Amino acid sequence: MNYKKDFVVKKYVLSAAISAALAFPSFYLSAADVPTGVELAQAQQLVRANGAEPDTVDPGFVSSGSPGDVIVNDLFEGLVIENLNGETVPGQAESWSISEDGKTVTFVLRDGLKWSDGTPLIANDFVYAWQRAVDSETGNSTGFNFQTANVVNADEIVAGDKLPSELGVKAQDARTLVVSLTQPTPYFISMMSIKTFFPVPQATVEKHGDSWTRAEHFVSNGAYTLKQWVPNEKVEVVRNRQYRDDDKTVIEGVTYLALSSQNAELTRYQAGEIHMTNRVQLEYYQKLMKESPEQIQALRLLGSYVYAFNTRVEPFDNADVRRALSMVIDRELLVEKVTGQGEPAAYAVVPDIIAGYESAVPSFKADDSKVRLNAAKALLAEAGFSQSKPLTIKLTYNTSENHKKIALAIASMWKPLGVKVQLNNMEWNAYLSAKTTGDFTLARSYAFGDFAEPSAVLGSFQCGHVSNETGFCNSQFDDLLAKAASASEQSDRYQLYHQAEVILNDAAPVIPLYHYNHTRLVKADLKGFPVNNPKGNIYAKDMYFVK
Repeated sequence: MNYKKDFVVKKYVLSAAISAALAFPSFYLSAADVPTGVELAQAQQLVRANGAEPDTVDPGFVSSGSPGDVIVNDLFEGLVIENLNGETVPGQAESWSISEDGKTVTFVLRDGLKWSDGTPLIANDFVYAWQRAVDSETGNSTGFNFQTANVVNADEIVAGDKLPSELGVKAQDARTLVVSLTQPTPYFISMMSIKTFFPVPQATVEKHGDSWTRAEHFVSNGAYTLKQWVPNEKVEVVRNRQYRDDDKTVIEGVTYLALSSQNAELTRYQAGEIHMTNRVQLEYYQKLMKESPEQIQALRLLGSYVYAFNTRVEPFDNADVRRALSMVIDRELLVEKVTGQGEPAAYAVVPDIIAGYESAVPSFKADDSKVRLNAAKALLAEAGFSQSKPLTIKLTYNTSENHKKIALAIASMWKPLGVKVQLNNMEWNAYLSAKTTGDFTLARSYAFGDFAEPSAVLGSFQCGHVSNETGFCNSQFDDLLAKAASASEQSDRYQLYHQAEVILNDAAPVIPLYHYNHTRLVKADLKGFPVNNPKGNIYAKDMYFVK
């Protein structure tokens, strides 16, 4: 996308029908597409800020949206991938077909696929990877993706009632992978670009165990392979000459810097040491919008920035307390004055970029600020809080200047309620651990989807879901999602999702603040940035530097 003086953040709609075609997929360019006549720069080494230290680069274990997820994008490739317009296109698979009843999906791998060590990549590498990823005994927390994808026996395996070897996936031959589903799943193909479904090198994993992701042992199938990992400093990858489309790759190597400080990011970007940042500080964003908007790149994402309550602890086990805190927040003021980078204000967790779906919003959205404040005061008073007995909140967030600014703004909006806020800043891994173990009361968080269905975002609020950090559990909500999953018509599914979202809004286990519009600083000579990718995937193989 070209951001000139008449900068407009375009709103792209992600079609819910994408990738559900039953026929042979169309051909799309899937690597760096250098226009005729463009002269490339001599140096093709990309340095990008990664936000924080990754906890793993094992595709079967990496969580979507995490620092490791960004790196795995370049190291590995699944059956499908997205092009620069966000469309699902062939990756390791050259084609796929879906049976008439929608319950069997057959992938045909490209001929001659290889791992970075030169050994053949075959269909059984996917079978091994999937069985490994769904096995909860490995400590993996991404096995729920197989349940969401409705792969046969995934529910029973995750529950411990069946063996991983009974998962509904098999290699018919070296190039043919057959997946059995419990029901037709319109978003199944789109899910195949989630890292959980990527292949891993069986021989390497079995030989080296947990240390297989060390640079000296590492084997990958993506456009790049691991060169070195310096903890808390950087990860370096180099071009994988065995990659199926290596002849179209331009970027020779990528360095991902573990920079949680946006000040450090900006300083190094201005010094020319970084070509692409992870975020943009509000003040610098506004300055560049006036002086040099072509350095700003933005992507609308299928996710929302939220504050998550731990509903298992007092007083946040009380929905009235949670609703009171949510209703007094001025989202419009927040996105205009604090975040200020084109983010839409959010009153529900599902963003407005899924075609045909209208999110449910709480009734207080229509009220003015005075009505909201009085209603919130009444709810807190009913819960036993007052000016003489104020509600005290410990607000946890991971290290980031932007997160801190948002927290301070929210704390200010809660002052008229007499609420006192203690800010608790934590480094990324400690922050993740606190949320995972329930060692928080209120935390900065996110609701993010990996495929074009409302359930991609709503699913993580189901009872006992591995990503349900809030502890929220509502059987009616779960029943509605289950009914939606078995509904064949999109209109019926979306109506059920809407009803479920009404329940979620009323219970308020999270406070949606805004929908993601991820902005970055990108050097003007770096090309190949995606026009649209709601999953937030940016592939180095698509990029190149010009003179």
